[in-house]
Amino acid sequence: MAANPATVGLPQRTLLDVCMDLFGKLESSLITDRPAFIDAHFATLVKQDEMAMLWTEPAYYEHLRTVIQKEVLPIYNHYSAIRAKVLERIEQRSWPKYCMWAVGICLTLEMLFTEGRVLRPTMLLPAVAVDALVGYGLFYVVNFRETSALKRARKNLLNRIRELDTQHDVAKRYEIFRTYTGGELLTAELQSLLASYASPGEFWHDYQAVRQADPATPIALEKLGRKRFNSFLELHVNGTYSPEARQQRFNALFLLAHKTFILNDRGNYVLNHLQAGQK
Repeated sequence: MAANPATVGLPQRTLLDVCMDLFGKLESSLITDRPAFIDAHFATLVKQDEMAMLWTEPAYYEHLRTVIQKEVLPIYNHYSAIRAKVLERIEQRSWPKYCMWAVGICLTLEMLFTEGRVLRPTMLLPAVAVDALVGYGLFYVVNFRETSALKRARKNLLNRIRELDTQHDVAKRYEIFRTYTGGELLTAELQSLLASYASPGEFWHDYQAVRQADPATPIALEKLGRKRFNSFLELHVNGTYSPEARQQRFNALFLLAHKTFILNDRGNYVLNHLQAGQK
């Protein structure tokens, strides 16, 4: 995809974006067939993108759907179980009950300590009011602990999804890099290119000039004047590769050239290259 000019600059939904949208719908609706619901959700996303951008990448959404079903849903199910228990406890808990229990328990203790004087009208009403506030405060503290635990569980869920998103993004970029470094096209280009140079130093001199110029137009290529690199740069000039992909190809060429020179001259190339760099 990185080498396809049609996809350059097009926004893609991240794993976290898709999960947040999906979780919101799962939590707000009664879903009996979750796999079918997820399949329908992704089909809708593909249609929305196609209408909005006249382009879509079904394979990308298929990858996201697989990741969500195999890796995200198990940890979401764990979070859902925690969430259901917390919400059930919060719904069963009511502040009037806490206030009544607090008033009853506190008044009993106060009667024992005051030998019943707390039941006098002048002391009873203030005591009941204070005890009720204690009960409401206890209700608030217990609910606060429950909601805090739920927030921590959701935060852990989102952090795990971000980790998965990063892992798969790195894996995707690594696969692109492997395509450029291990592809038969680049290997053939490298062999043809190195055959036109008499020494590694001569090659690296031209490589540095080409890398710094990074020509992307025929005029820039002609101005550069490194004709032995023309075959390698032909795909750069005709728009086959995005700027990121061009840099990947340059990096791959750098690695493969060093590998070839080392294999051709195991004893001297590395030291000669280092000495040349110090001059």
